[in-house]
Amino acid sequence: MDLTSFLAAGAHADSGFVVGLVLGGFTGFLVAPAIRSWQAYREWTDASREARLADRLLERMEIDADLDEGRREVDDKVLGSTWRTHP
Repeated sequence: MDLTSFLAAGAHADSGFVVGLVLGGFTGFLVAPAIRSWQAYREWTDASREARLADRLLERMEIDADLDEGRREVDDKVLGSTWRTHP
């Protein structure tokens, strides 16, 4: 059954507007959950990628700190002083 002809039979001038509004609302009601889940998935993937980058940065910082500590121990043994500044 055609909804437009049903509303046009009532002799309303704005029947096309009403039909469009009803169909748009119904379509939005059906599509909105899919759009929200897609947005949530995209946010989750972006957050996961940023978390992995932060983890890698912290691991590199720990490795650099360990390497710097090892260099300081070697420098201290060679120079015999703890007052040397590192560039």
